[in-house]
Amino acid sequence: MNWQAVQIATQNQAIEAVSEIFLSVGAQGVQIVDESDVQVIAYFEANDQFPAIVTAIRTRLAALANFGIDASPATITIDGIAQSDWENNWKQYYHAQRITRYLTVVPSWETFTPVQAEEKPIIMDPKLAFGTGTHETTQLMMQALETVVRGGETMIDVGTGSGVLAVAARQLGVGHILATDIDEMSVAVAKENLALNPVAADIPVITSDLLADVATAPVDLIVANILADVIARLIPQTVSRLKPTGYFLVSGIYDAIAPDIEAQLIAAGYRIVQKSQMGEWHSYIAQQKEAEPCNDTF
Repeated sequence: MNWQAVQIATQNQAIEAVSEIFLSVGAQGVQIVDESDVQVIAYFEANDQFPAIVTAIRTRLAALANFGIDASPATITIDGIAQSDWENNWKQYYHAQRITRYLTVVPSWETFTPVQAEEKPIIMDPKLAFGTGTHETTQLMMQALETVVRGGETMIDVGTGSGVLAVAARQLGVGHILATDIDEMSVAVAKENLALNPVAADIPVITSDLLADVATAPVDLIVANILADVIARLIPQTVSRLKPTGYFLVSGIYDAIAPDIEAQLIAAGYRIVQKSQMGEWHSYIAQQKEAEPCNDTF
């Protein structure tokens, strides 16, 4: 088994927070090196999940400032190689992967050959910073989409990132889709990936802090695969933007925070239609309580 060392340069006050980031993405332990600079190090298996792990680390590291934690310089090196150099070599880990019964994520540099007639490709050129579309949370969200989509729905994809869920939803038959992200670089990457998928090329992507800048009629679906810390802010925003029978599909939730997110969904007037788990990651299909009873069997 091959392993990659991920090393973050930080300072004493941020050691605990940086260590928690490593543990939350699957590290079995961390190593602290306190010499001229503080280094927090963790090891991960070198497989097709590794780029997504690096993406999660990078995103959560950047988010520490929102909690008043100064983790500077917060530089990442991977197996002794600076991230900027490693970005040129990471594609060796990323190949086509069948995610669900219908959906297969395919890197743009590979030729897609379907195994079955109903298999639908999601063409991605995610770049290192935006994930490969194969992380457990993304798989959970695609499964949730397959569960609820019947065709022709309207949808908002909050925190679209690489755009992978927007493409997946369109491949499954969702009609009008709006994708949002707070990060302008993410918006640009999502637009590039949508353009790689003719079925999804017409999906608009806008810059918005969650749903703050979204002005649409209530929709059938809202999906969000984002940091658990941000989900708490998103939940109240979704209620007025969903049709009474609409669904809120959400993931990015790890074990420790899942009970709190579930409680917040219920407090906001949702009933939990389905909850799923893959490893330490959780997803929810939620529907407002005043909705008509759902006769579908999931």
